[in-house]
Amino acid sequence: MQHTTHQVTSHDTKADSFSAIGNATRVRLNERLYSSLAEAHRRGQPALSRRELRDFHNECTGEWLEISSVASTVNALVAAKRVEEVAARACSLPPHRLVKPVRCRLQQATLTD
Repeated sequence: MQHTTHQVTSHDTKADSFSAIGNATRVRLNERLYSSLAEAHRRGQPALSRRELRDFHNECTGEWLEISSVASTVNALVAAKRVEEVAARACSLPPHRLVKPVRCRLQQATLTD
């Protein structure tokens, strides 16, 4: 008889952690990261990698986030079309991998009389 065990991977742990937080918490995290990305734009940074956004958010707010939380939140913002990925480039942070940075989508202003 063979004994098989399920080996827990980091992917399983990340998925469990993400599902453990409630929808209200996810919405607040979406808004906080979106606000940080918008602030980076105001400071002259056109697009940030997920790691750059995590560090910028930490620098501005003092809140440290796990990169997996930032990545999953940014991916949700991309899916919701609130942010968009731009052309790939080397990340400014070591190990300088090729990344797809994100930026806030341009929103058309409404015209009033």
